[in-house]
Amino acid sequence: MRRYEEVAEELVRQIQSGRWEVGGRLAPEVDLAAEFDVSRGTMRAALDIVEELGLVSRRPRRGTRVERLKPHSVFARSLQSVDELTQYSVETDRQVLSIADVVVDEADARILGCPPGQRWTKIRMLRIDPADDGWPLCCTDVYLEPDIAEAVGDQVLDPKRLISDMVEQTTGRTVHTIEQRMRAATVPDAMVDLLHTTPGSPVMRMTRRYLDRAGQPFEITVSVHPAERFEYAVELERGRG
Repeated sequence: MRRYEEVAEELVRQIQSGRWEVGGRLAPEVDLAAEFDVSRGTMRAALDIVEELGLVSRRPRRGTRVERLKPHSVFARSLQSVDELTQYSVETDRQVLSIADVVVDEADARILGCPPGQRWTKIRMLRIDPADDGWPLCCTDVYLEPDIAEAVGDQVLDPKRLISDMVEQTTGRTVHTIEQRMRAATVPDAMVDLLHTTPGSPVMRMTRRYLDRAGQPFEITVSVHPAERFEYAVELERGRG
């Protein structure tokens, strides 16, 4: 085991033993390095591991803050079918944070795959893991056609049901195809605190476009997953012949 891994394990033990309370701050990096008799580079690498476990958060000029006493789990899903997507919604909870009518600019339009200037109802929500003390798995912006959002109404506050199911039952618009794209990015500033992460940290941005039988998108979701909290698995099989 490398020295920074040994230091990381000791920091985890000390956090779990209560040396620092949740919300408390660790000593400055230079002081911790002196305490453990290691270089600042070694201490920084150790703190990287502890941060990846979700036990601490680090902010420039604010220091290292204890966020929790046990490591969070990594949520792994293949999400290769609508049925698996439904199962994902059952195993996690949705917390709606805001609902607003918006007109998308050029930057958002490129992500959504729609014309700039188009009107949508935007629902921002957190997807949390109830089995892991409500740890946020991702922050999702759901875009619905305004008339559909009005028809669905307060049903979006249900923490378990898929919004696409609500749309189908309320309006009759059914999902024929889901287009899914993934891209590496950095966490948006507005989501840093919501996701308990640090500015500039890596995320996976997953965009899903829900198309009806006519090929028209009536729902688009953009989910931002901190890199260390979500694993996307795909199985490939060699074709016959």
